[in-house]
Amino acid sequence: MKKKLILSVVLLSLCSSVYADTVVERKIVPRRTAIQSTNMVFSDSQYTVNKNTLDVAIKEIQNKISQDTDDYSLYASLANLYIKAKQYDNAYEELVFLNHLASKNLLNEETLSVVSEIKKNLNKVIRYERNWFGLYSNLAIVNLILSDNQAAQQCILSASRKITNPDMFADVFGKVYNAPATYEAAVETIDKILAANPDAILLKKLKSSYYLEMGRKDDAIKEMVSVLAVAKDDSDLRYQLYTLLQDKNLKEKDLIKKLYPNQTVEYEKVYSELANMLFDKNDFQDAKKYATALVTKFPENADGYIMLSEINLKEGNLREAYEALKYCRDKVNDNDAVAKYNVLLAKLSDEPVKEADSLMNNGLYSQALSVLESASQENLYVILGTARANYFLNNKQAALDGLNKAMTLYPNNADVFYYFAYVFYKEGDIDSSRKYLEKTFNVNPEHTFAKQLLDLLNKNDADKYSNQIISAFEAQNYDEAMRLTDEALAINPKDAALYYYKGLTYIAMNNYASATAPLYKSIDLDKTNTLAYFYLALSFDNLSEPENALSYYQKFIQLLPKDELGESEKLNYAKARIEKLSK
Repeated sequence: MKKKLILSVVLLSLCSSVYADTVVERKIVPRRTAIQSTNMVFSDSQYTVNKNTLDVAIKEIQNKISQDTDDYSLYASLANLYIKAKQYDNAYEELVFLNHLASKNLLNEETLSVVSEIKKNLNKVIRYERNWFGLYSNLAIVNLILSDNQAAQQCILSASRKITNPDMFADVFGKVYNAPATYEAAVETIDKILAANPDAILLKKLKSSYYLEMGRKDDAIKEMVSVLAVAKDDSDLRYQLYTLLQDKNLKEKDLIKKLYPNQTVEYEKVYSELANMLFDKNDFQDAKKYATALVTKFPENADGYIMLSEINLKEGNLREAYEALKYCRDKVNDNDAVAKYNVLLAKLSDEPVKEADSLMNNGLYSQALSVLESASQENLYVILGTARANYFLNNKQAALDGLNKAMTLYPNNADVFYYFAYVFYKEGDIDSSRKYLEKTFNVNPEHTFAKQLLDLLNKNDADKYSNQIISAFEAQNYDEAMRLTDEALAINPKDAALYYYKGLTYIAMNNYASATAPLYKSIDLDKTNTLAYFYLALSFDNLSEPENALSYYQKFIQLLPKDELGESEKLNYAKARIEKLSK
C-alpha cells in the first residue's frame, strides 16, 4: 500500500528535479502576516489601540489559524496582538508553541520577523507597564525563539527584582535554563532570587533538579529536605527523595526524619503514607515492608491489612492477599475488608475458570465448556467463560443469553461490557462495539483487554482511510487526500504512516514548507521509516536549507537496511545531493 503512494510521489515531485544539480527554484509565496491582513498599524507612539479593534483582529487570526494550522507566522501575529491587548498569558501560550517549533528549525524568516517585532513591542511596553511576570515571561521566550539565550537569562534577573511571587516564574525559568551549560548559572540565579524570596518553593524544587543534573546528589537531597519542611504533602517530591536516600543505608528513624522534616513523627500515619506512596509508584517490595510494619506495630489498623492484601494481589499472591483480609475481617470487622474478602474468596474458588481459560487459549472450546458446566458455583466468570466458549463453538444464541444473564446479575461490570464489545466487534457491528468499550472505560479506564480492542478498532479505521487516501492521491485529488488524512489522524493520532502520507501529499502539491512538520512527526513515531528521512531531506533541499537537507540525506543512507543498499533511484539521488551540498 505504501509502495504505491511512494511511486506516485516520486513521479509527481521528482521527475523534473531528481537528477538536477540544483534544488527546485520555485518557492512557496509567503502569506501576508495577520497584522498586515487586518490593515492594522502599530506605530511607536501608538501603544493603546481600540479594544474592539483588537478583539476583531484577534478573532480574525484565530479563524485563519483554524483554516491553516501550518502557517506559523499567524501564531506569532496572534501573540503580538495578545500583547497589545495585555492578554499576556494567552501570548505566552502561543510563544511557547513557537519556541518548540524553533527548537526543531521549523520557523521561516517571515515568522521570525514577526517575533522580532514582538520583542520591540515588549521592550517599549516594559517601560511603563507593571505586569512584570507577564511581560518578562513573554520577553524571555521571545529571546529563546530568536536564539538569544543571554538576553533570555537577563529577563529572568530583571524580573526577579520586581516579582513578589517568583514561583510564578518557574515555568519560564525552566525553559531558559534547559541545557547543561546553563545549570550552574541557573543555580546562582535562583540563589539571588531566594535571597529576597526564601519561600519560593517551586524555585527550590527546580534548584534541586539542577543539582541532580550536575551530579551534586547531596546538595539535591539537602534542597529537597528544605522544601518538604514547608510542602509537607508533596508526595512526588517525597518519593524522589526516598529513592535518592536508598543508597545512604540510613536507619529507619533517620530516613523518616529526612522524609518528614520539622514534623512530629506519628509512625502509624507515616507507615501508612509510605506504603500507599510506594504502592502508587509500583514499588511493591518496599510498599509491603511498610504495610507489614504498620500491621505489626498497629494491629488494629484495618487500612494496613487492606493495603497488604492489595500489594499481594498485585504480586499475584492470592493466598497471602486472602489471609490478610481474613485477619482484617475477623479481628477488625471492617465492612470494606469483608467485601474485598468475598471477592478474593470467589477468585480462589475459581479453579474451573482458570482451567477453562487455559483450554480455550489452546482452541479447545468443547472441553472448556464441559469444565465450566461442571463448576460447583456459578459466579460472574463462570457465566462469561461459558458465553465465550459457546460463541466460538458457534452457539451464538447461547452466548448472547449468557451475556444478558451476566448483565442482569452484574449491571455495571467492566468485564461484562468488554465481552459485549468484543462480540459486536467479531460480528462486524463496530458502532455497537465502540459503544460498549466506552461503557467499559467509564467503569475501568485501565481495562487492559478493552485498550487492546480499541487499538485494533482504531487501526482498522486508519487502514480503511489509507486505501481511500491512496485512491484520492492517485487521482491527483490532493485536497481530498489531505482531508481524509486529517480525519484518520483524528481517530488514530499516533499512526506514523498517516503523518508520512500527509507529508508526501504536501510534496506532491510542491508545498515543501508544510511537508516538514508531518514528516518530522512520522519520524518521531517511527524512526525506522527511512523514506521519511529521504522526503524530509528533499523538502529542505527545495526550501534552500542545505545543512538540514545534507543531514537528512545522510541519515537516509545510514538507516537503509543492508539489503537495500544497492543502486536505486533515491539512493543515487541522495548520494549526488550529498556530494553537491558538501562542497
